[in-house]
Amino acid sequence: MQHTGIKIFLIVLGFLWIPTVSFSLPNCPSDQTKRYHNCFGTYTNADGDTYVGEFKDDAFNGQGSLTFADGNRYVGEFKDNKRDGPFEVTYADGDKYIGEFRDDKKHGQGTYTFADGDKYIGEFKDNKRHGQGTYTFADGDKYIGEYKDDEYNGQGTYTFGPNSEWSGDKYVGGYKDGKKNGQGTYFFADGTVETGLWESGEFQGAVTSPEVVENVNPDETREVASGTGFYVSEDGHIITNHHVIDGCMDIKVQSQGELIPTIRLAEDKQNDLALLKVSQEPRYVFALSNDSPYPLQEIVVAGFPFGDRYSSTLKFTKGIVSSLAGLGDNYSEIQIDAALQQGNSGGPIIDEYGNVVAVAVAKLDAKYMFENFGIIPENTNFGVKASAARNLLEANRVNLKASSNEIISKRDLSNIATDGTVYLTCWMTNAQLEQMKSKKVMFQNLD
Repeated sequence: MQHTGIKIFLIVLGFLWIPTVSFSLPNCPSDQTKRYHNCFGTYTNADGDTYVGEFKDDAFNGQGSLTFADGNRYVGEFKDNKRDGPFEVTYADGDKYIGEFRDDKKHGQGTYTFADGDKYIGEFKDNKRHGQGTYTFADGDKYIGEYKDDEYNGQGTYTFGPNSEWSGDKYVGGYKDGKKNGQGTYFFADGTVETGLWESGEFQGAVTSPEVVENVNPDETREVASGTGFYVSEDGHIITNHHVIDGCMDIKVQSQGELIPTIRLAEDKQNDLALLKVSQEPRYVFALSNDSPYPLQEIVVAGFPFGDRYSSTLKFTKGIVSSLAGLGDNYSEIQIDAALQQGNSGGPIIDEYGNVVAVAVAKLDAKYMFENFGIIPENTNFGVKASAARNLLEANRVNLKASSNEIISKRDLSNIATDGTVYLTCWMTNAQLEQMKSKKVMFQNLD
């Protein structure tokens, strides 16, 4: 007999992920004392816990569901009797978790919904909230920011909801062990703004600016940064860097005086890539190179350095591939000597055939390097390899254009790059902008 047709439906961070698993495994022996290997079956232990799913080497391995006697139920991926991979968990008390597990613990991206209406969406580590996340309380309060060991730790924004006695107030700043700590700004509902230092949740000293009180609305949305992207499909798919869109309420394409809204389809934080889409048909679509880059390969970078502050036209720089690895032997990146500036982030790095070999991502921060190493780096810039972008696109079923093997003229390259490269603008609230300004990084990202 064969067992077929198990489907698992997971919603992870707002995206519906529907992997379909079809089994063609034989049923496991009805005698539980016999070996369970490469089969599908049911196992119930003495405590009343029941597992239904795949087995290998007498252990839970593969897709399955585990229901405990106390009512907790896990549906997802198992490895050597442990929960390891994407899961949907329903707890007996009414709580629910949808997200990743590693080594039997919540670890990675996930959504935890509490029975009382609270919800957390973000990162987990060893069963605790750890990393970037958003916690929405049932009464309307909301925290957006960094976590460590289940507590607010780092930069965050706390907004009081309509049911709070502090309704309309908002705090943007540092946290430590769940309490306001360090530099922070408190926006009162009556328009008063206090900026100063906090320690263990207590305000230590304020700087109040009447001009700020009158002119700054923390919820006002405005253009705060820009970057570059490029079309990769006739359907309007755009590749850019994740850090270009990170924290933005909206991402828009600015084209011929028009602001075109985008839809966020997917993100690859590890490789700093993001996939967007617009409804308009692009004038030109880039192909990704099928060939691996090589040292001394000549390349051209297209982008919008410094946004439109001194010119709204597309700009080009040229150089070579300096190394097949980024900083710290990151083999998902290449190093180039073509000049990159703020605003180049997410732009195409193009070969002589007009194919994209990499996505511009970062350069070493000259100030950081001088202060810490006593040197000013020269021509040390980085791009994410096209192979990483291809993985993201194929995973999202984007129809890719075939790469070219014919050398094109510089004039033609200029024309196609102008039609296929887009100027992206990031829109945030004033409160979000203040939070982002407080972050310090070794790399000077190019947005």
